[in-house]
Amino acid sequence: MATIKPPVVTTKANPKKQDIFVSVVVTPRRYIDNPTEYCRTLSNNLMDRYTNFEIIFIDNNLDAEHILPIISLLDQLPCMRVVRLSRAYTYDTALMAGIEAAIGDYVVLTDPCLDPIDDIHEVISLNKRYDIVQGVADISERKMLDSSRWRKLFYWYNRKYLGIDVPVQATYFTSLSRRALRAVAATSQQEVHIRQILKTVGYSYVEYTYKTKEDPTRTTSLRTGVAEALSIVGSHSTHPLRVMSVVGTLASALNLIYAVYVVIVAIFEKNVAAGWTTMSLQLSAMFFILFLFMAI
Repeated sequence: MATIKPPVVTTKANPKKQDIFVSVVVTPRRYIDNPTEYCRTLSNNLMDRYTNFEIIFIDNNLDAEHILPIISLLDQLPCMRVVRLSRAYTYDTALMAGIEAAIGDYVVLTDPCLDPIDDIHEVISLNKRYDIVQGVADISERKMLDSSRWRKLFYWYNRKYLGIDVPVQATYFTSLSRRALRAVAATSQQEVHIRQILKTVGYSYVEYTYKTKEDPTRTTSLRTGVAEALSIVGSHSTHPLRVMSVVGTLASALNLIYAVYVVIVAIFEKNVAAGWTTMSLQLSAMFFILFLFMAI
């Protein structure tokens, strides 16, 4: 991972500007139609509102034709950095790279393909009262039912068995205070899942409902969503292990019952095939021990 150009902090005093340091981590999930225009608009908006700011653009294995125009802006726009990752990582990992690079008092995670620039100032205003501001897409219930039945089922499982109540319409549009940022960056989990971690760090949390540029439920394929769901379940809970322990215990009990059945048949039945009792007892004993070990 390489960092290009250190941040430059603005120094001009303006009574209309808020005297805070804002970091905006721009992590596109896919290619942007006009990335240079987006960065210029974002820079102008931040410059008009805040005394100190920085824009951190995350290059998560973008093609040269898409990242080179962004790099060319480093000599034109103040307070801008590009963090280039060594290869294509998951979206959560790319966000974590931006979190670790940010130095602002308030850090906003945004996807330029989904999140309007004007909403950045709204979540920062909320972030002054709450440590964590979670963006929630303004999607109608009917539309959610049409496009994400499995998504709703997974988030119900999160609430019911993992104890993590993440909104079904939650996006990655998030604003964090400095202390919440330190808690997220200090996580020791091998697989990072930002939205789940935000619900477990213990700081004040509020949801911010906004209109996205497009439907966020259609940005992830079913295959990717299933893989991500399995990773979340395995990283944030021992519930799957508990379920398999119960299954192993039941399987052990069934094999023990079958062994008793084999003995009863051997005692009371006279026309038992030669070798059936020995083979059945051997198999039932082996599977009993095997599933017992799995349960333990």
